[in-house]
Amino acid sequence: MLATPGDLPVGPEWVYEVEWDGQRVLAEVADGGLRLVTPEAHDVTPCFPELAGLTHLLPDVVLDGTVVMLTRGRPDADALAARLRGDPPGPHATLMLSDILRLYGVELHDRPQDERRATLERLDLDRTPGVVLSPVYSDGTALRAATVQRGLPGVLAKRRDAPYRAGQATAWVRVGNGRPVRGR
Repeated sequence: MLATPGDLPVGPEWVYEVEWDGQRVLAEVADGGLRLVTPEAHDVTPCFPELAGLTHLLPDVVLDGTVVMLTRGRPDADALAARLRGDPPGPHATLMLSDILRLYGVELHDRPQDERRATLERLDLDRTPGVVLSPVYSDGTALRAATVQRGLPGVLAKRRDAPYRAGQATAWVRVGNGRPVRGR
């Protein structure tokens, strides 16, 4: 699902996440292998070999997230661009997970955002290096101020009751901080 650019929605029906400066991917684990695919349908699996540990997480899962390259704890767009070009590895990639779309063959697209998030939070990510949950927040205004202060691209607002739909959707709103963002 791709977010629609807009103003920050406010209310108890919304949760908020950081808009990471990285490469959005769907991570599919099936038949013992991993495939990382961008919203533009480019297979970027070879660019991020350190994420191969996802195959040990679950035998059948599709996850939605953003791959970021962190340098001194901050997203490094230049390191990400170099990795996507096939340059020698620099910083390690981190997959910031934000959604789950399939688990053990069960499609979760029609489940509400809150239910999908709860399922995602039950995964044992501690044994999967380089894979973490993107935190969720209840105060979008405070999160936006923090992302501006830290020089991050913006905030994603997600309706708690929304199913996951292909393409652009108003149930996800991207509130930018004036910086371009990949594949959201």
